[in-house]
Amino acid sequence: MNESKVEITGFEARHYDSLLNFLSLGSYAVFIRRAIEKMKIQPHDRILDLGCGTGRNSCLMAKYLSNDGGIVGLDIGAEMIQQFEQKCQKYPNVKIQNYRIDEPLLFEKEFDKAFISFVFHGFPDEKKELIIQNIKKALKSNGQLFLLDYNEFDLAKKPTVFRKAFAKVECPLALDYVKVDWKKRLSQWGFDNFDEIFFYWKIVRLLKTELK
Repeated sequence: MNESKVEITGFEARHYDSLLNFLSLGSYAVFIRRAIEKMKIQPHDRILDLGCGTGRNSCLMAKYLSNDGGIVGLDIGAEMIQQFEQKCQKYPNVKIQNYRIDEPLLFEKEFDKAFISFVFHGFPDEKKELIIQNIKKALKSNGQLFLLDYNEFDLAKKPTVFRKAFAKVECPLALDYVKVDWKKRLSQWGFDNFDEIFFYWKIVRLLKTELK
């Protein structure tokens, strides 16, 4: 069973940010601002936001940029794209393009940073590797990847309430994702110099890494 919940449509898509706020008991806005702050975005940075969704994250990142910097968001959901354009319209250097991130992309050595937030875990392994290859190709020689997603943990050791909630909210692919040593896997795929910042009792992690 490999059902993914990456592609969000309908009610969930139209109210995505509100649902995140609700499910996190109002903590999500503070959490995502802190995570983006830890990226140490420079005014001139060009950032690729993969699976950018409603634009909430891109708009937060844009506040750190000068006119010399810019963000390209990638998503395929019509509702998400519409929200992105509305949210980020005051930032002329922030654009969205309708591309699948799990198919070959045309970007080559264009970006200083790549950011992917709570999307990566929802793809099967072969698609994950293709996404990373897309990122490697898109980054400049000293480029950085920021992967904001679940940390590795043993779900069986978590409280029963958490296990049931996680299984209900997340797809089966996420249950496999938390078992993988992603620093080791990313090292095999061409990244190095890892740094980790944890949130929500180490259930969530911002993993920073650089091209080898």
